[in-house]
Amino acid sequence: MKPDDDELTLFWRAVQTSAGIYAELLQRLAAGERFGQTQPHKGRLYQVKQRGLVQERVVSRRLQEGLLKGLDLDVRITWYPSV
Repeated sequence: MKPDDDELTLFWRAVQTSAGIYAELLQRLAAGERFGQTQPHKGRLYQVKQRGLVQERVVSRRLQEGLLKGLDLDVRITWYPSV
């Protein structure tokens, strides 16, 4: 992320990055590689708690105030071979 990124820029960067990751996944699956990771215990359902208009406005305000200034994250992908 870059300090002058806006929502649209972040969206299209994510689309571009995910397209490359998806293409790699398909190639590896076609080559017979399997992916997954055994959970050591019973899994849990991910739940979205509060994500309404009020929360969206809070996130927007924090972004405008510079919450993400100076944040530069590398692309990070972890492939878990099946066990």
